[in-house]
Amino acid sequence: MSLNLKLDIEQIKKEKSGIDVLADIYIYAIFGEKMTPSDLERFKWYGLYTQDEKQEFFELKIPLEMGELNLKQIETLSQISKDYANNSLNLLASQKIELKNLKLHNLPNIFNMLQAVELNTAFEAGHTVRRILTCPVNGIDETQLFDVTDLATRLNKTFIGNKKFDNLPNKLQMAISGYEEGCDVQFTPDVSFNATKDSKEKIIFAVKIIDRTIGYVTPPQVLNTAKAIATIYKDYGNRENPEKNSFHALINDWGYDKFYDIVNASINYKIEKNIFIKNNPIPRKPRMGINTSKIENESYIGCRFNATTLESSTFHSLHQLLTKHEASKIKITHKANIIILDAPSKNANNLAKELEQIGFNPFS
Repeated sequence: MSLNLKLDIEQIKKEKSGIDVLADIYIYAIFGEKMTPSDLERFKWYGLYTQDEKQEFFELKIPLEMGELNLKQIETLSQISKDYANNSLNLLASQKIELKNLKLHNLPNIFNMLQAVELNTAFEAGHTVRRILTCPVNGIDETQLFDVTDLATRLNKTFIGNKKFDNLPNKLQMAISGYEEGCDVQFTPDVSFNATKDSKEKIIFAVKIIDRTIGYVTPPQVLNTAKAIATIYKDYGNRENPEKNSFHALINDWGYDKFYDIVNASINYKIEKNIFIKNNPIPRKPRMGINTSKIENESYIGCRFNATTLESSTFHSLHQLLTKHEASKIKITHKANIIILDAPSKNANNLAKELEQIGFNPFS
């Protein structure tokens, strides 16, 4: 029996999967009924939280694929903020957008607007595999060993919204990086895949479990290794005691060697331990300010923002400046800063100056 005296989360998940409740959110919105505690717990799978006991206001967290937003998505978020969220939105260090002070009856419109621009909130929270964390300048920094875009996309497609991974003992956070030292995130992910080179200059990925590298796999083996790890946690993680249901707790209970052996028994290749690594990392370039991209004739511009809460008008102005200067996408970093990913180099200086005028700080 669960030791959680407030809510028996395991029982709630048995009654109905968190991934099956989007229609329930719409029904509550239509009829205006107060949500049950069990449904409120399940609605976290879609990033929805109540802000008060009376359920007068709600907040919605929107996880971003690899932290990125395109022009249509920026404009839509600005519009949602203006129409439904008191003209504000928050940038979160977890590479998410947060909208607050939402009314229940507006939720269907909000979800429909997000879906129209290929944003969704599935697996934002709950006992799921979360969206894969990547480095803010993946694919555009010439010091990076390997562009992990394809691998990260395949990992997200495998896990996000997949009912095989919607009921873990607790959350599971993975990261993948094209740098030997990994991504500069604010916490230690449960599982990390960090690119490095062996003695023959071949790219391989270090498999890091919490704070320890347990071995190395090739790029094509990353996906199956991640699936094996998630499945092991799903099958063997503690579901009886909510204080011991984390991935960290499973590793503490088993130890790294046992976990390594069980992962290897679950796959048809071996996570190699005895590999000579050519460890000669290239120092990272700065990420703030104007930087030359490895893509010809393009620059990326890193901007600090004095506060993580933006007015909808500021986000709209950002959209206008990007359009004016022919840039098309941004990334929210792990420190809730913004990087313009694809500014034409000929326009970079003028764009940076105009960004500074609306509160972004590429020169600080």
